[in-house]
Amino acid sequence: MASTIKNIKICIKKINFDTVGKISLKLEDGRVIIVPLKYFPDIKKLPVEKRKKYTIVNDRTILFFYSNTVYHLEDFMGLESRWRER
Repeated sequence: MASTIKNIKICIKKINFDTVGKISLKLEDGRVIIVPLKYFPDIKKLPVEKRKKYTIVNDRTILFFYSNTVYHLEDFMGLESRWRER
């Protein structure tokens, strides 16, 4: 099942940590997903400066340079089982 809304592909444009204890994902269509970092302990334990060192792969996957964990858009939407089943 593709993650689309009205045939629009959902893509991550950028992420930030402007709100203490939270990660924000800005999507290409203008929406923002804000999630508490308590759900992502590997990101939470990174110092703020190291959190800023990331890359977005294929519009939907986030890789942090200082973490071995791979994050997908579905992880931040509570839908991680969708990509893990593939």
